[in-house]
Amino acid sequence: MMSLTADDSELALLMPQRAEMPLMEYLSLVFLAGAEDLLHPVPEQLDIRPGQSALIYGPDSEDDGQLCHFQGWDMEALVLRPAAFALGGLPEYHKALIFVLARPWLLGFFADWKYFREGAHHFQCPQRVLRRRTRKEARMRIEGHIIIRRKRASGLTTVLANLYDFSASGASFYTDQADFTKKEMFLVEFEIPNCGTCETIATTARVETLSHSVYGYLVGIHFELTESQRKKAQHLYLCQKAEQIQQLSDASRHRWAPPKKST
Repeated sequence: MMSLTADDSELALLMPQRAEMPLMEYLSLVFLAGAEDLLHPVPEQLDIRPGQSALIYGPDSEDDGQLCHFQGWDMEALVLRPAAFALGGLPEYHKALIFVLARPWLLGFFADWKYFREGAHHFQCPQRVLRRRTRKEARMRIEGHIIIRRKRASGLTTVLANLYDFSASGASFYTDQADFTKKEMFLVEFEIPNCGTCETIATTARVETLSHSVYGYLVGIHFELTESQRKKAQHLYLCQKAEQIQQLSDASRHRWAPPKKST
């Protein structure tokens, strides 16, 4: 069984399952909002430190990522050493999609593969890098429903949506409803499997229009918690995090796919 570092665990929890997406769409999914665009960065600008975790994705639609650790720069080539070697030989990368957890940043970029030497992949320095800060409380991917109760002129309405991720301070969900707006307040209720339920007031933080999903929108919310609710939310978050970290050694289970629309 592969031994995972804290960085490996956090990166795995941050990443959704590729679910056979083309690489460009997958990059867009990971960086839905708030990304900084770095053009022609020099290695020092990326501030990647030895030992930090990375995932490499090739063009094969069934490639769900190879976990690696950053070794350093070799003549401005990015050197990534696989955490474990897969049976059946090396994947063919050529141009690969790479994510690096370079705290406090998550980096995502395409890079040209140069060669495999002395147990590590060597990639050309990327020409364009997307970068965003990781949250203080990392969101965890979670499957399940969330119930939203909204006040309308016609009275109280109920919307059933699909959870995308969750933390002790907020969550996001997929929906077909086009009328969610920023700073709207409503009541939400959802269950964390094997941990408990959460019911609280929430405020819309962002609304993203999606092109990669059968759902039209991804809505991010911030919880408005009392002190007792905050303690309950933190308990649920830590409970779910422990459950997911326990599953990380199973490569088929530690990635989360965008939910499919019910038929």
